[in-house]
Amino acid sequence: MNTRPRLLMHVLAIGIALAASPARAQVPCAATDTTFFSFQDQGGYSYQFTPEPPPGWTMQYQEWAFGGADWNDFSLYPQASVLFPGAGDYLICLRATQEDYFGNQCVSIYCALLNVPVDSACAGLIAGFTIESQSGGIQFNNLTTSVIPEPTTMMWDFGDGSTSDEVSPLHTYPGAGPYKACLTVISGNCTATACNWIYLGPPDVSCDTLLQPAIGVIQYERTIAVFDQSVTSGMNSSINWDFGDGAQATGSPVLHTYADDGDYQVCGNIGLWGPLTPDTCMGSACKMVFTFPVTGVNDLGKPASPKVYPVPFTHHFTVEMGRVDEHAHWVLEDLLGRRRMRGVIPTLGTFDVSGERLAPGVYLLRMFSGLQSKVVTVVKSNE
Repeated sequence: MNTRPRLLMHVLAIGIALAASPARAQVPCAATDTTFFSFQDQGGYSYQFTPEPPPGWTMQYQEWAFGGADWNDFSLYPQASVLFPGAGDYLICLRATQEDYFGNQCVSIYCALLNVPVDSACAGLIAGFTIESQSGGIQFNNLTTSVIPEPTTMMWDFGDGSTSDEVSPLHTYPGAGPYKACLTVISGNCTATACNWIYLGPPDVSCDTLLQPAIGVIQYERTIAVFDQSVTSGMNSSINWDFGDGAQATGSPVLHTYADDGDYQVCGNIGLWGPLTPDTCMGSACKMVFTFPVTGVNDLGKPASPKVYPVPFTHHFTVEMGRVDEHAHWVLEDLLGRRRMRGVIPTLGTFDVSGERLAPGVYLLRMFSGLQSKVVTVVKSNE
C-alpha cells in the first residue's frame, strides 16, 4: 500500500531547477501546486518513491535526494527505488520541474522525514542481555531470541575498547565508567543490537562524564534534518533546538526549512537528569549551516553565475566563472558536509574537476574568491 510519509512533513515551495531542466523553469511553484510523493515498502529496507503532481500539472524533470547518518543517495528517475542501509530516520527530498495545461512551468521542492522500521523479515531476531557482578568482573548473560533458521554470530563491544565473540563473556573494566556495552547479533542477512550502560563507581558523577553533547545535520538546500547524537550514559534527556533564524523546536529528529539564504548556526541544547547526578546537567553542540541558491548551466543570463557542464557528469566536469583573484580556491563536499576534493582556481576562472573516484550522487561545489563565495550543485551519474 502506498503511504505518504507521516513523520514531520514540511513543504518547501521555493526552488531553482538544475541545469538539465529548461531555463524558463526557474519560477518557484505556489504552495498549492507542490508535487508530493508516496512510498511503498518493498522489503529488505528497499523502498520505491512515486511523485504525486497536483491536478493540472505534469512532471518534466525530477531529482530525488536521500540522506541519513553517514549515508546519502540520489536518483533522476521519475519513480525512485532506494535501498536504505538499515532502520532509522532519513531525509527524503524531491525537486520537480512541472508544467500546466498552458505550458507554464515552475519548480517545486518537497521534503519529509521518513522513519524506516526494522524489516519484517528480521523482526524475529531480538538481541538482549543482562549483567551481574562476578569474580571481580562483569558477567554478560546473552538473552537473544531468534526464529531465523540461520547460524548466529555474537559481537560484543564493552565500551572501553574491548570486544568479544563469546556467547556470554566475562569482562573486567579498567575503571568506573560509565561504559556503553552493546551486543550485536548477526543471523543470515539480519542484524539486531542491544545496548546497556554500566557504571561501577560512586554516585554524583560529574556532568562532563555523563553528557557528551553532539548533533547531526542533514541538509538539502534550505531544508535541514537535525538529530540528537549525544552520549547520555543511559540517563533521561531532552533536547531543544535553536536554528539561528528565530525558530526553535524540541525532540529528535526535527525538520526545518529556512525562508532565506544565508549562514545560520544550529544549536542543540541538551538536558540530562537521573540517578547518577543530583542536578540537571546541561550541554550544547552547534554546527554552521550554509544555504544557497542552486545554479547551473542555464543560469548564464546572470553574469555572476558560474557555468558548470556537463550536469550530470560521469568522469569530470568543467567550471567557468570569470576572472578571480590569485587566492581563489574550490572545495567539493557531499550532502553531509564532508570534504571530498579541493583545489586552486586559475585567475581566468576556468578549471576541470576529475570525479572518477567519486561515488554516484549529489555534491556541493563551493568556490571562494576574495570575500565572495558561490555554491553549485553537481550530480555524478552512473556510468
